[in-house]
Amino acid sequence: MTDPAPAVAIIVPCHNEEAFLGELLDQLVAQLPARSGWRAVLVDDRSGDATGATLDRAATAHPDLFVVHHGHYGSPGGARSAAVVIAEHAAQRAGDPPPQWVLTTDVDVVLPAAWLADWAAALAAVHDDETVGAVNGEEAQQHLLEPFPRARQLSDRFGEVVVRSEALLGVTNLNGVNHAVRRSAYKTCGPYLQPTAPGPDGPVVLAGEDWDLGVRLRQAGYRIASADIVVADRGRRLLADLRAYLGGTAYEGAFERVEPTAPATDLTTSELDALWSGTARRALLHFYFKPLLAVPSLLEGDVGLSEATLAAMRAWIARWPAPTFAESRNGFLYGRLPRFVDAFVGPVLDELGLSR
Repeated sequence: MTDPAPAVAIIVPCHNEEAFLGELLDQLVAQLPARSGWRAVLVDDRSGDATGATLDRAATAHPDLFVVHHGHYGSPGGARSAAVVIAEHAAQRAGDPPPQWVLTTDVDVVLPAAWLADWAAALAAVHDDETVGAVNGEEAQQHLLEPFPRARQLSDRFGEVVVRSEALLGVTNLNGVNHAVRRSAYKTCGPYLQPTAPGPDGPVVLAGEDWDLGVRLRQAGYRIASADIVVADRGRRLLADLRAYLGGTAYEGAFERVEPTAPATDLTTSELDALWSGTARRALLHFYFKPLLAVPSLLEGDVGLSEATLAAMRAWIARWPAPTFAESRNGFLYGRLPRFVDAFVGPVLDELGLSR
């Protein structure tokens, strides 16, 4: 019989997290003693504030915390990948077996009091099913938008398209701030790779290491399951620039820490109208078109489209067979994918009933 609580490594990337780190650590260390054999690895990625000192104090007081300094990982994906290796080495030094799952979150969230207990139950439930390569938790953000009704309307629109897309494709994208990956699947499909784009001074780091790993898991034949385990967003990214966040530019350019420069204000009616159609397009790009283009075999199932549109998509892919995701992430994300979306976004919006 499988151990009811598989061994887990909890990994957390940290970069200039002074504002939120103390509370996150309090929430985490309160739950760790109940999880025998679980370890948390927190990676200080060249922080310039009190992040390192805060981590060191916590590690001194709590032997289940492992802290790494002086890395130059440059992205959450790089820090997460380093933490996985460190967790394996820590288990080896202690004479313990390696972790069976890797669980990750970010610092700027609120962990529920039963976060680890709920994850233990969720992972025990799927541990024997080796077709499950990862389990996706949830992130709550809508509470941040309560004071901003028009912004919330736009966010709800994005969520509506995401839910519809994922239901049609049967594809759940990894939630970077709250997911677990089976170690054996990670060894096959990992590490976390941060997408980049060419820039004038070299590669520009972008967001998306979670989506990137999720694609490779699906291409290897693994399923991504879901768990009703929710962390609450503190709003650092969303409220720092509400318009950039809801309009997508905060995630589709250079991956930089966004700090608020003024209190957030609601969208105007004209801003809501201007962003409305783009919001549906952006959600479809990330949660519908990306999976279809990365795994074209999905087009052989029922994805909510007419046979004419499906045939046109297959013909488009056959005419433009490269670059594939594996061959060139830059070419896939910034060449092939936008053209695919431009060719079919109109019919897809109409046929899925998502036109305004």
